[in-house]
Amino acid sequence: MAASVVSSLILCSFLVQVSVGLLVQYGSTTVGNGNFISLSSTGSAPTVDIEGYGKNGTVSLFSVVMADQKALSAQNKVYPYINFWIANIPAGSTGAVKGSILEPYVSPSNTSKNIPYPNPFNAKNHTYDFVLVPQRNPLVKPMDSRLVNSLADIIQQYHCGSPLQTVSFTTSLY
Repeated sequence: MAASVVSSLILCSFLVQVSVGLLVQYGSTTVGNGNFISLSSTGSAPTVDIEGYGKNGTVSLFSVVMADQKALSAQNKVYPYINFWIANIPAGSTGAVKGSILEPYVSPSNTSKNIPYPNPFNAKNHTYDFVLVPQRNPLVKPMDSRLVNSLADIIQQYHCGSPLQTVSFTTSLY
Protein backbone atom coordinates (compact mmCIF):
# COMPACT_ATOMS: atom_id res chain seq x y z
CA MET A 1 0.00 0.00 0.00
CA ALA A 2 2.77 2.45 0.97
CA ALA A 3 4.64 1.68 -2.28
CA SER A 4 1.47 2.41 -4.25
CA VAL A 5 1.05 5.80 -2.53
CA VAL A 6 4.71 6.70 -3.18
CA SER A 7 4.37 5.68 -6.85
CA SER A 8 1.25 7.82 -7.17
CA LEU A 9 3.01 10.82 -5.60
CA ILE A 10 5.98 10.44 -7.94
CA LEU A 11 3.67 10.21 -10.96
CA CYS A 12 1.69 13.29 -9.82
CA SER A 13 4.93 15.21 -9.26
CA PHE A 14 6.11 14.30 -12.76
CA LEU A 15 2.81 15.39 -14.32
CA VAL A 16 2.94 18.75 -12.50
CA GLN A 17 6.49 19.38 -13.73
CA VAL A 18 5.51 18.67 -17.33
CA SER A 19 2.86 21.42 -17.25
CA VAL A 20 5.42 24.12 -16.38
CA GLY A 21 6.55 26.25 -19.27
CA LEU A 22 6.00 28.67 -22.07
CA LEU A 23 3.39 27.45 -24.53
CA VAL A 24 2.81 29.40 -27.78
CA GLN A 25 0.26 28.26 -30.36
CA TYR A 26 -0.95 29.43 -33.74
CA GLY A 27 -4.35 27.75 -33.79
CA SER A 28 -3.64 24.10 -33.01
CA THR A 29 0.04 24.32 -34.03
CA THR A 30 2.46 24.54 -31.12
CA VAL A 31 5.66 26.57 -31.45
CA GLY A 32 8.77 24.75 -30.33
CA ASN A 33 12.31 23.71 -31.16
CA GLY A 34 12.42 25.68 -34.40
CA ASN A 35 9.59 23.73 -36.04
CA PHE A 36 8.31 24.97 -39.41
CA ILE A 37 4.99 26.83 -39.40
CA SER A 38 3.46 28.01 -42.66
CA LEU A 39 3.36 31.76 -43.19
CA SER A 40 -0.41 31.65 -43.70
CA SER A 41 -0.82 30.22 -40.17
CA THR A 42 0.92 33.24 -38.60
CA GLY A 43 -1.45 35.96 -39.81
CA SER A 44 -3.06 36.45 -36.39
CA ALA A 45 -1.44 36.79 -33.00
CA PRO A 46 -0.72 33.46 -31.31
CA THR A 47 -2.08 32.39 -27.95
CA VAL A 48 0.52 32.43 -25.19
CA ASP A 49 0.43 30.53 -21.90
CA ILE A 50 3.06 30.65 -19.13
CA GLU A 51 1.49 28.00 -16.93
CA GLY A 52 3.55 26.96 -13.96
CA TYR A 53 5.45 30.21 -13.48
CA GLY A 54 4.02 31.14 -10.11
CA LYS A 55 5.17 33.78 -7.71
CA ASN A 56 8.68 32.76 -6.72
CA GLY A 57 10.32 35.26 -4.45
CA THR A 58 10.11 38.79 -5.83
CA VAL A 59 8.94 37.94 -9.37
CA SER A 60 5.27 38.79 -9.79
CA LEU A 61 5.20 39.88 -13.46
CA PHE A 62 6.50 38.42 -16.71
CA SER A 63 6.88 39.44 -20.36
CA VAL A 64 6.87 37.38 -23.54
CA VAL A 65 8.76 38.98 -26.42
CA MET A 66 8.56 37.70 -30.01
CA ALA A 67 11.52 38.64 -32.22
CA ASP A 68 13.04 37.88 -35.60
CA GLN A 69 16.66 37.98 -34.46
CA LYS A 70 17.99 38.34 -38.02
CA ALA A 71 15.45 40.73 -39.49
CA LEU A 72 17.96 43.12 -40.99
CA SER A 73 21.62 42.92 -41.87
CA ALA A 74 23.31 46.24 -42.52
CA GLN A 75 26.85 47.53 -42.13
CA ASN A 76 28.16 44.13 -41.00
CA LYS A 77 25.63 43.88 -38.16
CA VAL A 78 22.44 41.89 -37.75
CA TYR A 79 19.48 43.67 -36.14
CA PRO A 80 16.50 41.98 -34.48
CA TYR A 81 12.93 43.13 -35.03
CA ILE A 82 10.39 42.94 -32.20
CA ASN A 83 7.20 41.46 -33.66
CA PHE A 84 5.18 41.26 -30.45
CA TRP A 85 5.57 42.10 -26.76
CA ILE A 86 3.12 41.04 -24.08
CA ALA A 87 4.05 42.62 -20.74
CA ASN A 88 2.74 42.64 -17.18
CA ILE A 89 1.63 39.00 -17.21
CA PRO A 90 0.76 38.13 -13.60
CA ALA A 91 2.70 35.27 -12.02
CA GLY A 92 0.59 32.17 -11.65
CA SER A 93 -1.38 32.88 -14.85
CA THR A 94 -2.91 29.88 -16.57
CA GLY A 95 -4.52 29.67 -19.97
CA ALA A 96 -4.18 32.42 -22.55
CA VAL A 97 -2.15 35.18 -20.89
CA LYS A 98 -3.79 38.32 -19.65
CA GLY A 99 -1.19 41.04 -19.83
CA SER A 100 -0.62 44.40 -21.47
CA ILE A 101 0.30 44.64 -25.12
CA LEU A 102 3.48 46.72 -25.12
CA GLU A 103 3.98 46.18 -28.87
CA PRO A 104 1.02 44.92 -30.95
CA TYR A 105 1.49 41.80 -33.07
CA VAL A 106 3.12 42.20 -36.47
CA SER A 107 2.96 38.97 -38.44
CA PRO A 108 6.08 37.62 -40.15
CA SER A 109 4.55 38.46 -43.54
CA ASN A 110 4.31 42.13 -42.54
CA THR A 111 7.71 42.49 -40.88
CA SER A 112 9.54 43.52 -44.04
CA LYS A 113 6.91 46.21 -44.71
CA ASN A 114 7.77 47.80 -41.36
CA ILE A 115 11.54 47.90 -41.77
CA PRO A 116 12.43 51.36 -43.10
CA TYR A 117 15.03 50.26 -45.66
CA PRO A 118 15.67 47.35 -48.00
CA ASN A 119 17.00 44.23 -46.35
CA PRO A 120 20.07 42.78 -48.05
CA PHE A 121 19.74 39.76 -45.75
CA ASN A 122 16.65 38.55 -47.58
CA ALA A 123 16.89 34.90 -46.59
CA LYS A 124 13.85 32.89 -47.53
CA ASN A 125 13.45 31.30 -44.07
CA HIS A 126 13.38 33.31 -40.88
CA THR A 127 13.29 32.07 -37.30
CA TYR A 128 11.09 33.75 -34.73
CA ASP A 129 11.77 33.43 -31.01
CA PHE A 130 9.35 33.83 -28.13
CA VAL A 131 11.32 34.70 -25.01
CA LEU A 132 9.86 34.58 -21.50
CA VAL A 133 11.49 37.04 -19.08
CA PRO A 134 10.71 38.13 -15.52
CA GLN A 135 9.92 41.82 -15.03
CA ARG A 136 11.18 43.92 -12.17
CA ASN A 137 8.45 46.57 -12.57
CA PRO A 138 5.24 47.06 -14.60
CA LEU A 139 5.96 48.13 -18.19
CA VAL A 140 3.90 50.82 -19.92
CA LYS A 141 6.08 52.64 -22.46
CA PRO A 142 6.17 51.26 -26.02
CA MET A 143 9.56 51.06 -27.69
CA ASP A 144 10.86 53.92 -29.83
CA SER A 145 11.59 51.47 -32.64
CA ARG A 146 10.88 47.78 -33.17
CA LEU A 147 14.25 47.42 -34.89
CA VAL A 148 16.77 47.07 -32.04
CA ASN A 149 20.51 46.61 -31.58
CA SER A 150 20.01 43.34 -29.73
CA LEU A 151 17.22 41.52 -27.96
CA ALA A 152 19.34 41.27 -24.80
CA ASP A 153 19.88 45.05 -24.78
CA ILE A 154 16.18 45.89 -25.13
CA ILE A 155 15.26 43.38 -22.40
CA GLN A 156 17.86 44.98 -20.12
CA GLN A 157 16.72 48.51 -21.07
CA TYR A 158 13.23 47.61 -19.86
CA HIS A 159 14.71 46.25 -16.60
CA CYS A 160 13.67 42.67 -17.24
CA GLY A 161 15.62 39.70 -15.94
CA SER A 162 17.45 36.98 -17.83
CA PRO A 163 15.37 34.80 -20.15
CA LEU A 164 13.68 31.87 -18.42
CA GLN A 165 12.62 30.00 -21.55
CA THR A 166 12.63 30.41 -25.33
CA VAL A 167 10.56 28.64 -27.97
CA SER A 168 10.96 29.27 -31.68
CA PHE A 169 9.60 28.50 -35.11
CA THR A 170 10.78 28.96 -38.67
CA THR A 171 8.68 30.13 -41.59
CA SER A 172 9.27 30.86 -45.25
CA LEU A 173 8.66 34.50 -46.12
CA TYR A 174 8.15 33.76 -49.81
